[in-house]
Amino acid sequence: MLKRVDFDIGDITPEEARRIQYRLGKDISVYRVFIDPYRKNGFIIFDEEKNIDILREIDHGIQIKNEEKITVEELINRSL
Repeated sequence: MLKRVDFDIGDITPEEARRIQYRLGKDISVYRVFIDPYRKNGFIIFDEEKNIDILREIDHGIQIKNEEKITVEELINRSL
């Protein structure tokens, strides 16, 4: 089962956002990650069984807006 977390983020530069996205994207338990430094929000989809406290790695005044569990099939369908 996967977990999607939508969040608001504090002050972050575009370079920091790209760096965090790249670092999290290399993690095998992360399926999708997106941080918009201009709108100050983002989301991450990861395998909740391998949860390594991924949200701590973002660490820019993150405030969770929404959490939901999704299956891999739902992720694929939403990506089409």
